[in-house]
Amino acid sequence: MERNVEQELEALKADYDVLKARIKQQERLNERFFRAARHRPAQAVSRGIRNRIILDILTLPIIWIICITTHWSPLFGVLVSLWVIIDLVATIWINRKLGMDHLLDGDARTVARTITSYRRFYRRALAISMIPCIAMISYIFMELSARIDNSPNRNLIIVIGIVWVLVAVIVTWLQYRRHIKACDDLLDEFEE
Repeated sequence: MERNVEQELEALKADYDVLKARIKQQERLNERFFRAARHRPAQAVSRGIRNRIILDILTLPIIWIICITTHWSPLFGVLVSLWVIIDLVATIWINRKLGMDHLLDGDARTVARTITSYRRFYRRALAISMIPCIAMISYIFMELSARIDNSPNRNLIIVIGIVWVLVAVIVTWLQYRRHIKACDDLLDEFEE
């Protein structure tokens, strides 16, 4: 009788060990699944940061090529370059400060706080960058207007310029919405 109880206990212990191993395996699968689900919005945020840095780096030589080939004022090139460098430094600084490269390594509260801080930075940076952007567009229009003053196609050139500015504003707004949506999606994942 005592032997029978020992065998049952051994069998229960073996079943318990098998169950424990299956639960551990399921937890690992769940963790991989949730990490993959969170990884997609995190990649979108990281891609947005990377694209912003690349655009800033590409803008520097392009603006100088434009200034030199079209004989625009060097002051315009300096001011645009300064604006781009400030944006580049701010983006790199916030990326490192918040640890956006290792975003998913922290706990849920840390990730949520990081995304909230980054989203706030992104909104402020966009709002602040509107001032030099408006000044730059105004300067471009004034310069073009002075250069094409006697041109028979003056109105057409002005309309094309306005259309391009509107297209740029719409593209910027759509990128902003997509980037903020990626931040919000990632935030939602960690708040659930």
